[in-house]
Amino acid sequence: MTAVEAFAHQLRQLHAAAGAPSMRHMAARTGYGKSTISEAFAGRRLPTWPVVEQLAAALGADADDLRDRWVAARGRPDTTQPVPEWLTSVRTSADIPEITTSPSLEDAVAVAPTDPKQAIASSWEVLRVGALQLAHCYYGDIPGSWSSNVVETYQRAEKDGLLPAGVAAVANTVHYRHVGAQFPDEDLPSTAEILQVVVLAYRLAWEARDVVEIYAAANKPRS
Repeated sequence: MTAVEAFAHQLRQLHAAAGAPSMRHMAARTGYGKSTISEAFAGRRLPTWPVVEQLAAALGADADDLRDRWVAARGRPDTTQPVPEWLTSVRTSADIPEITTSPSLEDAVAVAPTDPKQAIASSWEVLRVGALQLAHCYYGDIPGSWSSNVVETYQRAEKDGLLPAGVAAVANTVHYRHVGAQFPDEDLPSTAEILQVVVLAYRLAWEARDVVEIYAAANKPRS
């Protein structure tokens, strides 16, 4: 058994000791998606510390003890910042949330070489919708009319721990491209750059949708 597998085994033991709460319940308690939590228990790779910390809180475990075990499982000094889960995880078709907007990621990627402005517009639209949903659920308001207000919503969500580190930087990047595309004489980035912006925007929109679904599940009226 590898160190990572041993750490996952420890997490599974804690999960069992806590009464084996469902993945949906764990998602609502931790703020992370069900696929992220399942990966942490599976032991195929070591989860990031923020994920472990939230799991510890949800399971009533000793976070300090888990921190020591997590550092040992990493096998390197605790000075390197872990890569955010949202940036490295690969979603399957079943894990991709539906976003109330169009076109889809596939459509936005397909149009990027021939209509880059449309691809950028689609990327911005999914972020705008995500910001509206986040603000409505968690802050009881809606972003202001300026596009910068959308970015500020993601910054606020990252600061408050609703979304992981790095998402505000992505929102800023998409915002920069969105604003630049409004000017007729603006030199647009290469197709490769636009494709990166599109993919990052949709991934961030999925993360926002995950958080909204967790809120909805946690606040669903009991029958």
